[in-house]
Amino acid sequence: MEDKNEVVNYLESNFLGIGFQGLRDHVINNQNCVLCGTCTSICPRIGMIEEEPTLLEYDPECSTCFRYCPQTYFPEEMFEKELFPENVTKSYSLGSYQKLVAAKSTNKDILQVAQNGGVVSSLLIHALGTGLIDGVLLTDRDDMWRPKPMIARTANEILSCTGSKYTVAPTLSTYNDAINEFKLEKLAFVGMPCQIQAVRKLQLYSPLSKEYGKFTLIIGLYCYSNYSYDLMKTFIQGELGISLNNIKKMDVSHGKFYIYMNDTSIKEVPIKELKKFTWISCHYCKDYTAEIADISVGSVGVSKNEMNSVILRTDIGIKIFNEAVKAKKIVISDEIDSLKIEKESLRKKTQITQIDGKILDALQFLNISDIEIKTYTTLMSLGRATESILSKVMKTEEDIINTTLGKLKARKWITATNGLIRSNNPTLVINNEINIVRNDFLEKIKKLKTEIIPNLETVYVQNNHIQQDENYD
Repeated sequence: MEDKNEVVNYLESNFLGIGFQGLRDHVINNQNCVLCGTCTSICPRIGMIEEEPTLLEYDPECSTCFRYCPQTYFPEEMFEKELFPENVTKSYSLGSYQKLVAAKSTNKDILQVAQNGGVVSSLLIHALGTGLIDGVLLTDRDDMWRPKPMIARTANEILSCTGSKYTVAPTLSTYNDAINEFKLEKLAFVGMPCQIQAVRKLQLYSPLSKEYGKFTLIIGLYCYSNYSYDLMKTFIQGELGISLNNIKKMDVSHGKFYIYMNDTSIKEVPIKELKKFTWISCHYCKDYTAEIADISVGSVGVSKNEMNSVILRTDIGIKIFNEAVKAKKIVISDEIDSLKIEKESLRKKTQITQIDGKILDALQFLNISDIEIKTYTTLMSLGRATESILSKVMKTEEDIINTTLGKLKARKWITATNGLIRSNNPTLVINNEINIVRNDFLEKIKKLKTEIIPNLETVYVQNNHIQQDENYD
């Protein structure tokens, strides 16, 4: 496992020989960009054109965009070791956490505009008032529900950003302004699980400033999937005929998408009808509860809409939350159904476990069994898993899974660390297998030429009359 200094050295390095083209090849062209806005914020040569990072001028190949992208190298074990105390609860479904509670704000003004319990707004305003932060990177919206990244520096600015937007937003695109325009020293961030990986990298080492822009509080929002702006423009306004500037808020609950209008009417749509507008990289994300945030907040697991479910993870998360409770800014309850949250999280982690049949057929050429192939590809889809999770997902007895994992480990197709198993890079795995097949094939050819042919030739000569026109290679 990498240690903190190794990761910092990597983030500091400008000599990887990888430029924007590397980001395009590995992330953008593979439809893996989460549109977080990090690359456009830390590099003046990159801009956003039609929801896609684009190189605007000469690329010096400093690799900054590639290093800080949340979809490139991210040493999970190192961050987990640095962020979480040893005695935390470790859950495959929920990640590491210290406490799980239901909570809501005590501020009536916050509750009037909040999505659910107003916990995020209350925590941010409390952190601002106590000096823990002097600004927050948030996402606001315009009247047409276009997301608008914002730097909030007052309680009123925080309140203006309440409510879920349900559209991907480059929230981190304002990071540069927070440093160079507003000279903010201590930042909070609120966003999606995928974005937080970029924030943790910036927190570890900022390429823009050693003095400003330090992230001191990171709040993650539960997220099963997010959507492109086509959800608003094409579906809600186009197909449903609803004027966007007449919408008060939107919410997802119990398999339905709810649209709350300014006139108090409510439109509900089955969530499956929104699938075609899902942001593509969301199909491959495994993180439902923002597992590396300081505090994770959502609505699943609570019985009342005016409450939030809150996962307290790091020491700083516990500290600021307890201070807000002590100051009576937030009230808490133990009435929370953790199994519901775990169920949703596991559903996201296992949403893609099927691999194309043509791939399975091709892999059989490597002299590997169906169960080994399916275990490897399922593990690849899960990202990492325990033996029991694999058994559950594959609906296969655990002793069979254990035997199969042993074979895969011997062939170097998988790696196990601290009880979690992950698939190794398929390029390395298959190239290694190809070399084995090639060497085995060459060895068999050599044996055929040096041993088998001479022996057979002797028998043939001894028992047959050789024709004069027979040809020999």
